[in-house]
Amino acid sequence: MTDRLDRTRPPLPGPGRATRFPAFARLPLANGVQILAIELRRAPLVSLELACRAGAELDPPARRGLATFTAGLLDEGTARRSSSEIAAGVEGLGGSLGTGADWNAAYLRIGLLSTHRRAGLELLAELVAQPIFPEAEVERLRRQRLAELLRRRDEPGILADERLARVLYGDGPYGSSLIGDEAAVASYSRADCESFYRTHFAPDASFLLAAGDLGVEELAERAGEHLDAWPRPAAAAAPPAPARPLPRAGLTIDIVDRPAAAQTELRIGHAGVPKRHPDRAALTVANAMLGGKFTSRINLNLRERHGYTYGAFSRFAERRGPGPFVIGAAVGNDVAGAAAREILTELERMRQEPPPEPELAETRSYLLGVFPYGLQTADDLVRKLAEIAVHGLPDDYYRRHLEAIEATAAADVERVARTHLDPARAAIVAAGPADALRPQLEELGPVTVSPAPR
Repeated sequence: MTDRLDRTRPPLPGPGRATRFPAFARLPLANGVQILAIELRRAPLVSLELACRAGAELDPPARRGLATFTAGLLDEGTARRSSSEIAAGVEGLGGSLGTGADWNAAYLRIGLLSTHRRAGLELLAELVAQPIFPEAEVERLRRQRLAELLRRRDEPGILADERLARVLYGDGPYGSSLIGDEAAVASYSRADCESFYRTHFAPDASFLLAAGDLGVEELAERAGEHLDAWPRPAAAAAPPAPARPLPRAGLTIDIVDRPAAAQTELRIGHAGVPKRHPDRAALTVANAMLGGKFTSRINLNLRERHGYTYGAFSRFAERRGPGPFVIGAAVGNDVAGAAAREILTELERMRQEPPPEPELAETRSYLLGVFPYGLQTADDLVRKLAEIAVHGLPDDYYRRHLEAIEATAAADVERVARTHLDPARAAIVAAGPADALRPQLEELGPVTVSPAPR
């Protein structure tokens, strides 16, 4: 048989395939819990998650990190079972269980075979409605957190991220670490956890998210049986203090002094926009072009053109409030100032020049092409449902978002860059040797030097 393939050139790409987020059902329970569920029959697996709007944005000012601390104790004992009995029960089901919190919400997740979905749902309901926060587990988690905070002192990227957050937000929400600091963690008590739980873990602020081999009607019926007994708080929680960035008059530079550091962790940023901002789709395109993919401008500049770094990135945090916009890279100590200037130049170029159409088309194609990678498993779908639920997004959000990305024009990118990128009022943070960094950076603006935590 004659080989008709032309092996002298790579094959041409085929036509692109439209990606659609699967249809899902939304059902309310009598006590206020909202169910969002996707039936997915291709494998006998189920992913279940209870998400509650009890994230770190609600941390008390003197107890930063309490939200994640409280969430980490939800599976460590209930009125019916000890932590070891809970772990043994999950192992007996052949499943995996996890709890935690981010800035926006607290989560309890379980993944298991669909034949055990009822037992998994019953366990989630028990954990969210009947936690007892055993004193021994509070102390165990406290020791673990303090050890983690000690370890993070040697992580220059973490030090730079935390200093940038403090510079942008001060003592308010978003100005601290998700896990707090040593003083806060040392102060937590069992009563603090109980108080945070009673105040913020409410059925009408919670969502049951599910995807996999399940029936929606059956799920709603079983969820009603197990979750309707979850009482509402005696009094509605006071609305959280809004996360507001500190006012900024101009560009500032903060150096976290690490005298023996072999390289510098560089962060440049300012406050961004909430997840629900109407410019989010156009900003997604602009950010991908700037630093959100390997062929982005910042990465090609710092890595390919100048050899300053192995990789650079930029991102707009997806939070319910105006989370940070951050550019980051690890660079050589001797080129930190040059790298910072190149980043600021790229920011200004985004503001002053509409992108060339080939670059814009490639960026849109990239974003549309990678979206399906986040839809491959039941866990992936549950995470997408959580995004819709926690941020109060419309049910057709993903369809609208993808359509908006596809329709983003060069003028849109230039407009959102002018509106939401502000290099003249950016904060520069460099974690590295101050003696080497200060002469390079002080030409850009006022420099503050502080020692790294010890």
